Amino acid sequence: MTGKLVEIALVDDHRMFLDGLREVIVSLDPAYRCTGFASPHNLLAEIESGRRYDLIVSDLVMEEMNGVALITALQARKCTIPVLIVSGIDTLPPVEKVLRIGAMGFVPKSAPAKVLGTAIEQVLRGEIFLPPELWSVIENDPHSPRLPEGRSPEHAGEERPVGARQLEVLRLVAEGYSNRSISEVLGISENTVKTHIKQIFKQLSVTRRTACVSKARAMGLID
Repeated sequence: MTGKLVEIALVDDHRMFLDGLREVIVSLDPAYRCTGFASPHNLLAEIESGRRYDLIVSDLVMEEMNGVALITALQARKCTIPVLIVSGIDTLPPVEKVLRIGAMGFVPKSAPAKVLGTAIEQVLRGEIFLPPELWSVIENDPHSPRLPEGRSPEHAGEERPVGARQLEVLRLVAEGYSNRSISEVLGISENTVKTHIKQIFKQLSVTRRTACVSKARAMGLID
């Protein structure tokens, strides 16, 4: 890390865990400065007042507002701060749900501090993070939305978040093509490519190409 301070908001309604999480994170890097919130509403009020954070680390299950509702509330406020979920629940449905609605990563509370540190670094770079064992579960579960042919009944009628043409653009972005190269391959203008990418970013709730590719892979849109 550089000497620049990284402002991290921590959200958990269990104060003892909140204090412990703060101690763990600040021990990982001297550049990390943590502010704890026992209530998600207090964090939202801070953000609405103009307070800026580089990362939000939130619990999933909370009485006032759970992690999914918090992410939804942030999106409603056009807030693009990345969210990393840290939860005692590490089963497949919650993991996939938080990724689908816009979280940038998921770390079980049982994970060692080193894993949390890796997650924070990766999410700050704009990449999706899951521990290897959770990636394996998603990749091997026959009902996982990550696998296009194995969608569970509740997702059977769900449309892809991007259209066919956007999917072509997305695949080329994943292969490292520039906007100009994509326009040449697909025979469309560079401005059209930019429009497609802007829409893809919006649909996937990301702001960077690396995050876009990581999330698209996590959702099973591309290989």
